[in-house]
Amino acid sequence: MRGCLSVLIIAAVFLVGIVWFGGVPLAETVVEASLTSSAFEADELDVTVHADPPLVLALGRADRVEIDARGVRWEDLRAGSMTLRLDGVDLLGRTATTADGQFRDVELAVAGGDPALVGIAIHGPADGALTTIEIDGPTVHRMALAAFEKTFGTRPDSAELVAPNGVRVGIGDRELNGTLRVDVDGALVVASGLGTIRLVEPDPSLPLRLTSVSIVDGGLALTGTLDVSALLR
Repeated sequence: MRGCLSVLIIAAVFLVGIVWFGGVPLAETVVEASLTSSAFEADELDVTVHADPPLVLALGRADRVEIDARGVRWEDLRAGSMTLRLDGVDLLGRTATTADGQFRDVELAVAGGDPALVGIAIHGPADGALTTIEIDGPTVHRMALAAFEKTFGTRPDSAELVAPNGVRVGIGDRELNGTLRVDVDGALVVASGLGTIRLVEPDPSLPLRLTSVSIVDGGLALTGTLDVSALLR
């Protein structure tokens, strides 16, 4: 009887040791596999799992997962780099409680022109994190000129932002004023007397939903929500 009990104790200690010392590398492999299955790719990827104590990993849970990547591709999104922290992670259920991070040098599809490089900041509940996309003034100017030309076939001489949410376009000695807004389908548009000019088209492959736009520091700040937990599915 004592022999059986000793074997059970030794086996338990052995299993605890495996989880304690080998659980983190295994959990990091699970996270990387989850990223791959969600169509996420990166030229360089570093995943770090934190659990205190490490034994909670045996239950498929982690306190925190940190992801650092370069040359990011997620569905149609292309980004130079990404840093992301997920808290309250269920490794088996592939969910997280909160998310905080940034995508940098993201290629944003622009109507009538080459993609614009923007930054995307993420913070809040992982399944609907508050997301802010920042577009600088010169990029907005280029976007407006290209979109107007695509829509009406004439390239304006000038374009400028007018606080709090306006755009003024100059064609010769005439001016056209419009209002920036997020359309019902999630596109960023300028509503004008001549019609609607679409600046940024929504990407149906991403769980991103734009909700508002504002002029900040001479550029644009687009806000919305992003289901970051989709990265783990």
